Amino acid sequence: MAPQLARRLRPHVTYSQDYVSLARRHVPLSHPLFQFRQADLDASARSAAPVAGPPESVVWLVPYFSHAAFGGIYTILRFASGFAERGARTHVVIFDRADADVVALKHQMVASFPNLADATVEAFDVDSGSPDALPAADAAICTLWPSAYVLLKFNRAKRKYYFVQDYEPLFYPAGPNYALAESTYRFGFTGLVNTPGLLAALEQRHGMKGVAFVPAVDSRYVAPDVRDDDGGRVRIFFYARPSNERNAFPLCLAIIEQLLDRYGERIEIVTAGSEWDEAEYGFAGRITNLGLLSGLAAVSALYRTCDVGVVYMLSKHPSYQPLEFMASGMATVTNRNEDNLWLLRDEENCLLAEPSPAAMAEQVGRLVDDPSLRGRIQSGGEATISRDWDTEVRRVWEYLSDGQPARA
Repeated sequence: MAPQLARRLRPHVTYSQDYVSLARRHVPLSHPLFQFRQADLDASARSAAPVAGPPESVVWLVPYFSHAAFGGIYTILRFASGFAERGARTHVVIFDRADADVVALKHQMVASFPNLADATVEAFDVDSGSPDALPAADAAICTLWPSAYVLLKFNRAKRKYYFVQDYEPLFYPAGPNYALAESTYRFGFTGLVNTPGLLAALEQRHGMKGVAFVPAVDSRYVAPDVRDDDGGRVRIFFYARPSNERNAFPLCLAIIEQLLDRYGERIEIVTAGSEWDEAEYGFAGRITNLGLLSGLAAVSALYRTCDVGVVYMLSKHPSYQPLEFMASGMATVTNRNEDNLWLLRDEENCLLAEPSPAAMAEQVGRLVDDPSLRGRIQSGGEATISRDWDTEVRRVWEYLSDGQPARA
């Protein structure tokens, strides 16, 4: 890393040792939500007895969201919509924001997933609300890890499931937040897990049983027949999010610095994923930072113009970026991560490197210097992805319909 860049870097997020973030508010770790005893675990296990047949009603415990079409909430709602399409009455509980505008959130949900038009939505008050005041259901599904604490004490569901989309303890350094997040994997819920690698990690480390699904890619991510030549410049995209440690923002900046020093006008660097000021890091006029994009249409339109996509993922889920890069015809470069090798095949559908910026920059450089390699990796990526979300939703629905219970 260049010395001047090292001086510019400073942490954007610090993790308090006294608080855990629940979406847009903070709840002290002494809050009753996080207090439980063995009797609570026993009562939860007794309440979720084996039941056969498809669930006729499902309660979803989800975090507050600003955009229904982004990230993890989009996948959650996709499955809720698929279950509703198959006959399940759907009740969505915003578990972490009592003042949430549920009418506006319902409008967003239905705009993306019309099958949720008959869903009911409520906001839960963790300070004064009782979990058992929520409506009884055949199945209840928690999502973001703090919602597992609500589900633990919600004993009016015949089955309890945990919709896991990443190894969320790794969102924090070792400490109280890590411990509370990790504890939820021992609550005895059955996992509905985003990717086989993540399910394998949960089963190996915590004994969690469940079913995995493989993320498909929205049909809007389609590789163009011919990319614009832009004077021979190679357009390189970086997923750059200062507030998410698992995306290694400082390492991305170091790679960008090295690539610009080596290739200059032969490349164009574009970043997106979060708002930040490129001038603050000495990149004003040297890169194009698009910040947080407005929606899937904008993201897919951008990706289809890029030749190479670079993303770090330091937890046990590959994130959606490599899948979307591949579907859009980009050659993907990401860090080596054993939990994601079920998807990422070095020299076939991507290039992998150790997380060192020099190692990552070397792999990107190979794609700049060798158009034939770039084309081969692009083709391998396109052949990897699936656009068939319905098959994944059906697999999970059939698992629920077999009456898979939470484990005692």
